[in-house]
Amino acid sequence: MPSESTTSRDRTTPIRQALELTDRQRTVLRAVVEDYVLTAVPVGSKALVNRYSLGVSPATVRSAMAELEALGLLSHPHTSAGRVPSDLGYRLYVESLMREAELDQADRLMIRHQFSQVQLTSNEWLRLAASILAGSTRSAAVVTPARSRRARFGHVQLVALADGTRLVVLVLGDGNVVQRRLDRNALQRAVPDSTLDQAELDATAGILNTELAGLSAPQVRRRTAKLPELSAHVAGDLVAMLEEADSVVVEDVFTDGIVNVLEQPEFAEGSRLRPVLEVLQRSDFLEQLVPVLTRSGGVHVIIGRENSNDAMHEVSLVFAPYGAPDRALGLLGVLGPTRMRYPRAIPTVRYLSSLMNELINSHYGETQ
Repeated sequence: MPSESTTSRDRTTPIRQALELTDRQRTVLRAVVEDYVLTAVPVGSKALVNRYSLGVSPATVRSAMAELEALGLLSHPHTSAGRVPSDLGYRLYVESLMREAELDQADRLMIRHQFSQVQLTSNEWLRLAASILAGSTRSAAVVTPARSRRARFGHVQLVALADGTRLVVLVLGDGNVVQRRLDRNALQRAVPDSTLDQAELDATAGILNTELAGLSAPQVRRRTAKLPELSAHVAGDLVAMLEEADSVVVEDVFTDGIVNVLEQPEFAEGSRLRPVLEVLQRSDFLEQLVPVLTRSGGVHVIIGRENSNDAMHEVSLVFAPYGAPDRALGLLGVLGPTRMRYPRAIPTVRYLSSLMNELINSHYGETQ
């Protein structure tokens, strides 16, 4: 994970260098990046002149490439006469040279239509978002559920089951649902004179929904003493349920398109990708991304060695948060070799993030 200071440095240094580059150097760097992304073959000066009609001789292009290498924007593989972009070269390209295009209307309509065909449940959205991201970018997609940084009470239902037990169904403020059975013996000891029929349970749920709306676990605990006997007993279980939800930040990770990355020549040996996948499945890595993405806002690009985790040095991440910082946040994005199609990946991630925000707002109410 890059620290905030590292991220800031990586963003400002390339911009300063971009302003200092000549027009020819900028043109050549853009051509090298785009050619290497397309071919995965180190780029030579003659190939650039032939493919991109640069209007200068191969010798002139070769000189510009040598200058860019001296600036740390290109590197020179020992086994090849051509050059490839460095992480810094990709960073400069992403921030000042890339010709990014928004998704066209047909793509947006198709994506919206796909979402309209699935059930309005969180997991269905997440699986579909991962599938669309992977298919559209030809990269690996990663999506996590939107979860609150602190679980809050949304509303509760109490249900009398046929076997005589009582069920608590708690809808959290972020829309996630948790439930547990009340301990029958403890319940009878706490309220020995209560019938515990459905009418009484409904009345108790009504009190809890009125008194606890929007509260966190510590706040519910403080409010318990002021509640009627049965409501207070159930509130004790609600505190435990909220605390359990607090301990979960990234519970599930939805992935798709791993095969897209395996098909890239950088990862022809599957063993090279395994450490990356192991890191992605660790909740702590994705949890650490949440505050970074929230602070920066919008789409966040982490390229190669900008990531302090050694396993991630050969890949780039294009991620964005969705949801709302004061309610619930999830992550979605794509992963691929540093030789990624950034002009496609960035607008796709941006659009899916915006669409997920819209879906959450429409289904669960405004998140602001």
